Amino acid sequence: MSLPLNPSAFPIATNTKWRIRRVVAGSSSNNISPQNTRTSRSCSITTSPTKRVVPKASTNQNATPNHVTRAASAAVALPVDTAAAATVATEKLPPIETSNETEFQRMRKGGFWNRKWHMMDVTHLLLGVGKHGLALSAPFVFDAGAVLVAIVLSCVTGIGVTLGYHRLLTHRSFKLPKWLEYCFTYCGSHAGQRDPIFWVSVHKNHHKYTDQERDPHSPHEGFWFSHIGWFHYNEYLSVKCGEPEIGVYSNVPELKAQPFYRFLHDTYVWHIIGLGVLLYLVGGYPYLAWGMGVRTVLVNHVTFVVGSVCHLWGGRPYNTPDTSTNNGIMALLTFGEGWHNNHHAIPKSARHGFEWWQPDVTYGVIKFLEMVGLATDVYLPTEADKKRTKLSLLANAASI
Repeated sequence: MSLPLNPSAFPIATNTKWRIRRVVAGSSSNNISPQNTRTSRSCSITTSPTKRVVPKASTNQNATPNHVTRAASAAVALPVDTAAAATVATEKLPPIETSNETEFQRMRKGGFWNRKWHMMDVTHLLLGVGKHGLALSAPFVFDAGAVLVAIVLSCVTGIGVTLGYHRLLTHRSFKLPKWLEYCFTYCGSHAGQRDPIFWVSVHKNHHKYTDQERDPHSPHEGFWFSHIGWFHYNEYLSVKCGEPEIGVYSNVPELKAQPFYRFLHDTYVWHIIGLGVLLYLVGGYPYLAWGMGVRTVLVNHVTFVVGSVCHLWGGRPYNTPDTSTNNGIMALLTFGEGWHNNHHAIPKSARHGFEWWQPDVTYGVIKFLEMVGLATDVYLPTEADKKRTKLSLLANAASI
């Protein structure tokens, strides 16, 4: 399969608003909707110096939907009701090919700084530099009230990511009333990890292509890239994941169909700036430095270590076909996300800490919401499901 790796094939995208609305507006004619989207796993993309790059995806009603998880291997028979959620099988694809091997090497290995910078990359890099600058200045303007605000906002926005972005929007591990779903995801948007459409799209591709050539933040490309480099290289992500151009996010039609998430996508930066202005008006520079600097730097790096550290160091109770690990220290810092090997084994599970001694704060919040009648259809694998998953993964590994 040939993929476009020449940056000239991608226009400089200063705003992706028109693309999302174009896709939604044409959903009726193009069959793009959460209910009727059935794009096959195979995709043929050809390049030509005189032709525009256009993906050709065959529509097959019997093909596997573009969800985060897939069925377990047929080597071990699983019940119908648990097979879809039992394991995740990464799709084995050939290496990315290109007629311009020199350009590919430049993009992948040495092109982070010496490349065509798109406006969205510049914007988020500047925001990142600004946040780190504020964090470095925070010790010189220590204020107890500012520290308290930073702690509270860290918890609120962190849960917004782990519960709202991750377990709810990406994996659909449970259901919430729409108003409450929007509240959690809006809190998550203030964590500084961009809007739900971008975040969920990247994470779905991470599960689909874990540790492979197309993994958005593969640990095989080095710690720097897997930790934070990918976050500022949108063109490279679109090429790796097979998108025709930057800002398409073809694997999240259910989010692009909702005006709320399109609005957050189009105006995300202004929400971040607005919160910073509000904190400054309330408590001056100390509140800005601690509430926007220290808080976002800690939340972002702690979240990003799940994609880097938790694919390098830790235990592996499940023999998943990737490098995911369980890391207890990271789990404490990320409200339960550090039990990453458990998560890759059974992605749909609302609980990542499978054992009683594996703390999972995010699941505790979900459990509370279920007790008060707000969270429904909470998926939890049974002990039998876990045992069958282990056997299935072992059988898969033995058959390779």
